[in-house]
Amino acid sequence: MRKSLSERVADWYSRYFPDAFIFALVLTLLAMLFAVLFTDSGPISILGYWFEGVPMLFTFAFQLIITYAAALVLVDTPVMQRIIKKMSSMVKRPTSAYVSVSIVGAVTSFIGWYIGPIITALFARSIGQNVKGVDYRLLSAVSYASFTISLTGISGTIPLFVATEGNFTDILGGIYPLQATTFSTLNMVTAIAIVAVTTTIFYVIGKNKKDIVTFHDLAIKHEGETAAAIETAENTEDILVQKGSISDKINNFRPAILIIGLLGVVYLFYFFAINGIDGLNLNSVAFIAIILGFLVHKNPMTYMDSFSKNITATSSIALQFPIYGGIAAILIQSGLADKVTQMIVSVANETTFPLFTFLISGVINMFVPSAGSQFTATAAFIIPAAEELGVEIPRAILSITYGDIWTNLVQPFWALLYFPILAVGTRLTVRDFLGYCLPILLAVGVIWAIGLTFLPL
Repeated sequence: MRKSLSERVADWYSRYFPDAFIFALVLTLLAMLFAVLFTDSGPISILGYWFEGVPMLFTFAFQLIITYAAALVLVDTPVMQRIIKKMSSMVKRPTSAYVSVSIVGAVTSFIGWYIGPIITALFARSIGQNVKGVDYRLLSAVSYASFTISLTGISGTIPLFVATEGNFTDILGGIYPLQATTFSTLNMVTAIAIVAVTTTIFYVIGKNKKDIVTFHDLAIKHEGETAAAIETAENTEDILVQKGSISDKINNFRPAILIIGLLGVVYLFYFFAINGIDGLNLNSVAFIAIILGFLVHKNPMTYMDSFSKNITATSSIALQFPIYGGIAAILIQSGLADKVTQMIVSVANETTFPLFTFLISGVINMFVPSAGSQFTATAAFIIPAAEELGVEIPRAILSITYGDIWTNLVQPFWALLYFPILAVGTRLTVRDFLGYCLPILLAVGVIWAIGLTFLPL
């Protein structure tokens, strides 16, 4: 069987690209080496930056762990499985699966980067389980690639950062609302183009796919190793033994969890009535997932049992986020990120500056895959340079934003948002699907390069 080009590229990627954890370790060593060679920081100082940076993303990591564990617990109930299966049952063909996941993922991610991955991964997983002939590796790649426009959306870190009074307001020369960035002509046109082009690419790849590896091919079938979420109702419904003691009756008393859930729903209505869509953030999304889980689970003990089972699926987040915090600290505190930025700025002009900024931000993102950290590291030099060259400040801001997102298509850090849901109960690894994102990397790069150079704000 002769494989298509996309399949051969994905096979090559899977064969030679290391596991996401190894990738993070290699980047740590490279960051240390480059900092020693190209900055005035000594080895002990660099190790100190690393030591101080590892805890930098502890809070962020814990927020994601709770959010994803609570989301898995939420779907680990017969009622939620029936709802998800009903949604996915509308998809009948493999090509329709790839297209629908791409569109659902793009729309939900644009609304909220912390919402899109959960909804998209759950939707894709259900489709993978129920639609015959769907390659689960490719479907996982579609899910992840749909995240591309997330940080250009209404929850984007950098657009929200520059729209808020803060430390960079003076450097920026004022506040830039979302109308100047997220809802600009440049951003909206490129976002629509990216969704259309990437969906078409995945449709073509899926239509010509010859080597099909389904969800069930990847599922762990050993005794005692069933998937923790979105399995059949018979596999997931926990039946606890009632021993008849007072403590057992209290433990299995549903009103104990139901009342708390209802109180949470009451406050959420009040909260969003006051804050509107601006109230959506990682904390509120985690709260929603927990409260909804309280409402649909049988009793406190089934909830605890499910949470204990599903928390293990978030181990990759717990381990790798601190590692990237250390890398970010090395680049920022050693001044290495500043040197790279200044080098690019020194050779740019008004026309090429946005493109250069986009490219260098993409390179830095391989080491610092956090929009906030990267903007902090580069904005102090890029924004004044843009002003000096006569480049519109919103265009410079979007150049950093696009570069920060672009190389996520080959940088496995943000794949950790999808992996706990997509891979639980299977042998799927990040490198199994990241190779399918390589043509998307090229297409998105061209779209953003053209947009930054020629499209008006």
